[in-house]
Amino acid sequence: MPIHFKLLVAFLSMWIVLPSSLHANAFHQLLEEKQALEKQFDIQTLECFPFIKKIGLTEDQIPLIEQCLTGTRALREAFTDSNISNYKVVGISNRFLKTAGFHTILIPWNATRDDITQFLTKQLSHEEQTAFLDKIRGLKQTIARNLRIKEFYCSQEISNDDCLKGYENLALVRLPNTLKTSGWQEIVITRSHTSSDGPGKLILGFNNSPSEMSKRLLKDPFKTWDPRQKMYDKIQEKYGSVFKAKLQLENLVCAADISMEECEQGAKNLAQASQNTGFRMRHWGRVTLNRYNTLIQGDFHAFIRYDLTPEEIQNYFSRKALKTQAAKKATLAIKLEGRTKNNSTRLRVVCDLENLRSKLCANSFETFIRFVKKNRGYRVQAPWGTLMFVDGTQLDRVNFALNSDSRNTYLYIDANSDDAQMATYLNRRRAVGSK
Repeated sequence: MPIHFKLLVAFLSMWIVLPSSLHANAFHQLLEEKQALEKQFDIQTLECFPFIKKIGLTEDQIPLIEQCLTGTRALREAFTDSNISNYKVVGISNRFLKTAGFHTILIPWNATRDDITQFLTKQLSHEEQTAFLDKIRGLKQTIARNLRIKEFYCSQEISNDDCLKGYENLALVRLPNTLKTSGWQEIVITRSHTSSDGPGKLILGFNNSPSEMSKRLLKDPFKTWDPRQKMYDKIQEKYGSVFKAKLQLENLVCAADISMEECEQGAKNLAQASQNTGFRMRHWGRVTLNRYNTLIQGDFHAFIRYDLTPEEIQNYFSRKALKTQAAKKATLAIKLEGRTKNNSTRLRVVCDLENLRSKLCANSFETFIRFVKKNRGYRVQAPWGTLMFVDGTQLDRVNFALNSDSRNTYLYIDANSDDAQMATYLNRRRAVGSK
């Protein structure tokens, strides 16, 4: 981390309090673009940077959401130009990729309409697609029979051809006659072999040779997880009392992509940071130590880069709400939610329960109440029945709203919206004839 981290934090703290008009509309416009893709081209899923690992800091998600909007608009134009509508799942990412059969694609966010059109029109014939899928189906039957395992699949991070290669290698693996089952509950084929996030899941690289796959498959999954469990036990023994007494930390997790030594380093840094009284006065629910990101998630949860020094941790999380402040805002939000019941718009109004700060939740209710007072004759279009406030600056919550199973009856709105933005958003969904 650069020596001028304190200056960077100070600058970012000033930057993120600029008017929400700089970023809130990107979320609303993404929702509209997704709706248009569903209606025009029967797109079922649209995700922004679905496999991204390096985000950075909390506020670094904002430009990613804006970039996703840019890529989505170019994609819709390209779909219109090419008159191709057989894709169902789309990811806005950093590369072109056809994956998960022939209905899933990744598109670079900065690709031009012409680039995307050219990519879309390069398709295998129906006969070639059928032959490919038949080959995949045959290999999967062989794998299931040889390894006596039901749950195995390719990650959508790899191409169709890479998936085929991974299945071909795995189909050559055999269990010894003396072994009824390998013990693994799930096998994932992806870019490269990595540690899993729990026992029972084996992650293999598509390029792993059959002998490499066999060697890993024959390892006892619980013995494979055992060293990591011992690491957690060691961390609990060394720092558990500190985390409990000083932070009331509910759960400490280490991401699968960091080593045991890095996990211990991150735990030590967090324990040292907890000596600061101001740091302890924040809520701490689930903390995930990881390689790249330092993110504030709502009032409780956080991602912390494992090598962040105690001083850097303290400085960055000083922006997190104090327990007393968060509790006060949570109480206010509950009170305001009660005031919105049976309001004239006919909308039930709720806050997202995942990673939404209580302050944002309360502010959103207040903004909505002001809207209702100014628009007594407003009625929402059918079939909308619920308005949910989500943090439109958090990538995972944006993806949630874009693809929620409830999106046919739920309106998702950025909790950072000011009065004008909320009015614009709701007026576009005003029932015909309402005043």
